[in-house]
Amino acid sequence: MKKLYERFKASSWAKIFAIFATLSFVLRLFFLIRERAEIDFSAAVLFKVFVTGLFFDILSLAYIAAIPLTYYAVISSKIFNSKKHQTANRVFYFLFLFVIVFSVFSEVVFWDEFQTRFNFIAVDYLIYTTEVIANIMESYPMGFLVSIIAAVSGTIFFFTHKKIVRQKEEKLICRSKKLAVFAVILAALFFAVDSSKLSRISPNNYLNEIASNGIYQLFSAYRNNQIDYDQLYATREEKDAVADLRRLVAAQEPRSKFLNEEDISRFVPQTKAGAEKKYNVIFVSIESMSAEFMQAFGSTEDVTPNLDALAKKGLLFTNLKSTGTRTVRGLEALSLGVPPTPGNSIVRRPNNEGMFNISSPLIDRGYEAKFLYGGDGYFDNMNYFFGNNGFEIVDRPTFAKDEISFSNAWGVADDDLFSKAIKEADKSYAAGKPFLNFIMTTTNHRPFTYPEGKIDIAPKTGRNGAVKYTDYAIGKLVEDASKKPWFDNTIFVFVADHCAGSAGNTDVPLWRYQIPAIFYAPKIIKPQVFAKNVSQIDLAPTLMGVMNLGYKSKFFGTDVLNNSKTIDQHSFVSTYTDIGYFKGDKLYLLKPKKEKKVFNVELKKYGWDGSAEVITKDYEEEKLNEAIAYYQVASHLFKNEKLKNFTSDKKN
Repeated sequence: MKKLYERFKASSWAKIFAIFATLSFVLRLFFLIRERAEIDFSAAVLFKVFVTGLFFDILSLAYIAAIPLTYYAVISSKIFNSKKHQTANRVFYFLFLFVIVFSVFSEVVFWDEFQTRFNFIAVDYLIYTTEVIANIMESYPMGFLVSIIAAVSGTIFFFTHKKIVRQKEEKLICRSKKLAVFAVILAALFFAVDSSKLSRISPNNYLNEIASNGIYQLFSAYRNNQIDYDQLYATREEKDAVADLRRLVAAQEPRSKFLNEEDISRFVPQTKAGAEKKYNVIFVSIESMSAEFMQAFGSTEDVTPNLDALAKKGLLFTNLKSTGTRTVRGLEALSLGVPPTPGNSIVRRPNNEGMFNISSPLIDRGYEAKFLYGGDGYFDNMNYFFGNNGFEIVDRPTFAKDEISFSNAWGVADDDLFSKAIKEADKSYAAGKPFLNFIMTTTNHRPFTYPEGKIDIAPKTGRNGAVKYTDYAIGKLVEDASKKPWFDNTIFVFVADHCAGSAGNTDVPLWRYQIPAIFYAPKIIKPQVFAKNVSQIDLAPTLMGVMNLGYKSKFFGTDVLNNSKTIDQHSFVSTYTDIGYFKGDKLYLLKPKKEKKVFNVELKKYGWDGSAEVITKDYEEEKLNEAIAYYQVASHLFKNEKLKNFTSDKKN
């Protein structure tokens, strides 16, 4: 054992652990100081944070060490002790130090954006390197930061690299046995440690994140990238869950008629007598546009003058919740009208072709449907999803050079994107086709750059500037469109894809999910405010109601305008693993390991500016069963291909 230990020592693992643990300690301390306003400190809290953190540090380094230790166990002493190998050992030691220090800096940057350790978002960022690397290069002084990282790594290397020992011969079989013991212990920990439980040291989610380890969380997120609902979440008898869901849908849409006995496929009749309206639709999903930016929701900033003006002239939803915290989750809700089942958004899952979606009732009526995105639509699988669900793709590669006045890592400026959308609308109008242009913006995203001279806030000075520029572009879109012959017959929908931030000191901070939505069509929709609790998944069916369509539907959402007296006010929220059902003053939360939590919720005046969430046992079991029914059935219907499009969507 001593000989094997000396090999490990020779590879500097003892020193690396001390360095790794020290850097992790400093990083935890930094996060604690940074989030001190959100934490109630005590000796017990600090003890839990640092002891739990040390355990995750040990586990993380053990996983990292597996490959090098395997190499050191099998290599012969002759090669191991050679000058070339000792030199190579030092080179890899420096590179390893560089990676560790780099990961510390990366965690600070990631925390600045998401207020969490590395998670599934970081995994996605490793996949879409083009946009992410470009975004980082545009957002941060990378030359300076890399120099600092290299200097820190070099300093640590200088003071720790010298004690490299030679090793006497030891038989391979002996080394292999010792390595096998290490492998068995590591494998046992791999299967036995439930990080989602072990890191839950407090009801305060900031403390839970700080106590963990970013590298461990990164690989854990990668390993758990696919989630099976039945295996991990609370379930009911399938027939009971389906029956309950059908009851809820029938109560909300009393005039609709189910088409079978197995799911929620139904025929939704016209809202009123008369012809269906072939209104054009320009549907704008706005990157990270939280309600907190608008004066209509109590903001004292003047960064959304155009959206605030449209809110007064159109239909404003003041109690709307986003289903998640990522663009693909918002696109899923807005296009498919389904609750956010755990794991990846359907936009990114296999077998997502031919789904019933917002375009389905329209394409069958002769509409042209286009998905417009300012970036490269391969990102997050958007092109594949929309391209295989009835939409023509119009993304950055389709823009001519003279159609781009400005672009950054994520795509062309929103102004350019909207100009392209108007051109595409003109094409459809010239061809005598009604159109659905579904647009996803990009500017309200780090690095927060946009064309100079458009607004009174300089680029790259923060999110407020990006918000105001996007608002400027929206104002220009409406102004330019108002000069077109198709304007009076067009409904504009402006809605956030998700909120600007998702961090909070509770499992799912509900106030973070408050977003605006506006239906604007001065010749079609009268100004009004809709203040009931509704979800992103309700917007597509509400739009169909405004158009007076009679259509077959698989939407889980409902037309809240024409069913305002019968709708069961509720909304859906989620993280990657936690899925919530907000109804009344309760948040019913379903978590992995079939865990269920219920919170009393008290939202502040404007919804976005804070909420109090306290675990309670005083709730109706029926409401918790409703939450399970929605999520279980949605998961099963997708898995069993029951959310696919109807063969024909013409009205009966």
